Amino acid sequence: MKTDSNPEAEDKRVQPDTPGTGTDATEDKQQPCVAPSVKPGFLTRAWQACCAPFANIKLPTWNLRLFAWLLGVLIVAVFLLSNWVPMRFYLFGCWIEAPRALSIVVLLAIGFLAGWLSRSPHREQESESEE
Repeated sequence: MKTDSNPEAEDKRVQPDTPGTGTDATEDKQQPCVAPSVKPGFLTRAWQACCAPFANIKLPTWNLRLFAWLLGVLIVAVFLLSNWVPMRFYLFGCWIEAPRALSIVVLLAIGFLAGWLSRSPHREQESESEE
C-alpha cells in the first residue's frame, strides 16, 4: 500500500468557515478607525475629567464589621442632631454658648487626647525589650 503524503493534497481539503479565520472576503479587510464628527461639548469633557479619578475606586465588601461601623456612625449622627440645643457654660473666666452636641464632641476629643498623651512610654519599651 502506498500512502499519499503529498502536501498539495493536504491543502485541497475543505476547511469549515468559522468566524475570525479570515476565510470570508469581508473579514479580510480591516475597517478604518473613524473619529466622530462631533466633538464632545464642554460639559461632557468637564464631566469626564471629574469622573476619571474615581474610575479606579473599589467599593468595600459588605461584612458585619462594616455594617457595625455604619450603624455606629448613624447612631452618633442621630445623637448629635437631636442634641443641637444651645448650652451655656463657664470656661476660663468667660461664658461660652455652643450647641450641646458640639460641646460633647469637643469634651470627648479633649479626654481622648489627654489619655493618649498621658500614656506611659515605659510600658511599650518594656514589652519590646522582653521580646
